[in-house]
Amino acid sequence: MRTNTTAVFIGGAGHSGSTLLGLCLGSHPQVFYGGEARKSIFFGNEKKPLRKRMCKVCGPECKVWNHLVVNDEIDLYEALSVRTGRPVTVDSTKSLEWLEQQSALVHARGAKTVLLFLSRDGRAVVSSGLRKYPEESATEHAQKWRSQMEGTAAFAARFPGTVERVRYEELVTAPEATLRRLCEVIGLAFDPVMLDPFSSEQHPLGGNAGTQSLLQKTQTKAEGGSVPISGSKKDYYSAHPKTFVLDLRWKRELPAQALADFEAVAGALNAAYAWDVAEPTPEERS
Repeated sequence: MRTNTTAVFIGGAGHSGSTLLGLCLGSHPQVFYGGEARKSIFFGNEKKPLRKRMCKVCGPECKVWNHLVVNDEIDLYEALSVRTGRPVTVDSTKSLEWLEQQSALVHARGAKTVLLFLSRDGRAVVSSGLRKYPEESATEHAQKWRSQMEGTAAFAARFPGTVERVRYEELVTAPEATLRRLCEVIGLAFDPVMLDPFSSEQHPLGGNAGTQSLLQKTQTKAEGGSVPISGSKKDYYSAHPKTFVLDLRWKRELPAQALADFEAVAGALNAAYAWDVAEPTPEERS
């Protein structure tokens, strides 16, 4: 009998809040969040940077990922459920080829498959991309966002299971309502601990180091863990409360030309994802 009853995939574009969503889901006692689980194929490949082939929190000696056995009979999600005792696994890999392959595999083996199609205002995604990869233009980032969103929509149309749309902005402004809805889709009873994801024990591969840096300091971080951050990211997350915060930095940071370039490439598609609610004032946040 299969231990992994449900495999949940978080699809969409990068920089859209998948790490936060994964940590929320992984806080549930029946759920294991594996981060960008595709990075497990790098285990043992010393040509890849260490940070890409280990748990981001624990390092290479992680009790979940270290010496995890995956073969023709035991797929990755089954192996994770057996090791953790949690029947639901969550994978936030964005590669459409990987999602196609893995969802078909676990579906054929009798697991329930769920695709959470995560979206965020494309302007925020481009702003985040420019912050991390300034050597690429706004046009290039916009093209990547449009291509990924269109590709994920096409994949969702043929996905062998349940598809549920999720907005980053709704997750952080209405977390309980959003997570209750997702639990119902996945087949879980909502647990209030999901509203405090940064106090949970997590073992993700890849993902946003800034969000992961908010995890509780009591979880052991072995030498080689890559959660530590620096520069402007460190400044932002050092001041970040351990709760849900709507990140609208793009409204202040994106130059007019970058906005114009985005509109030319992806404005029409973004009409369905735009979030034009005003950013809360400091008084409203407190």
